[in-house]
Amino acid sequence: MKIRPDQIEALQQQQQQANKTKKVNGTAFGEVLNQEAQQVEGQQTSNLPPVPGLQSINPLLQMQQVASVQAATVNEGEFVGKIENLFGELENYAKHLGSPDSGGLKNAYKTLEGVQGGVESLKKDWPGVASENPELNSIVNELEVMAMTEQIKFNRGDYV
Repeated sequence: MKIRPDQIEALQQQQQQANKTKKVNGTAFGEVLNQEAQQVEGQQTSNLPPVPGLQSINPLLQMQQVASVQAATVNEGEFVGKIENLFGELENYAKHLGSPDSGGLKNAYKTLEGVQGGVESLKKDWPGVASENPELNSIVNELEVMAMTEQIKFNRGDYV
């Protein structure tokens, strides 16, 4: 099959038209989203009459305004307490590895999974820890690295 120049030109025109539809005045998606959010905030809620009967189905439909949601903040002392508990769990993990009973490795792995889940919940509960308190962020990162390293060593069979 031979490619003719008129076919190439038609394909280039199609691609140019497709690219034009993809671009939105050179603005990024985040900018467009922010503009729309500001427009919605600036508009007042319309005073439409309620549809009869819907309020009995869902009382939330009666709400006219939605209160702004504040980000949940975690107390720094509580955060440090959670970190200390996770280090205590790592110590329990080490004790389970050294125990001679038959369930030692099973209990150790469960404890290790608990530590990893705890680190994930810490990061989820306080996402701005890196900017607010870099020292605590480095401790959480080190804790995550230790837990991940132990999981790799455990899965590799170093403790069998």
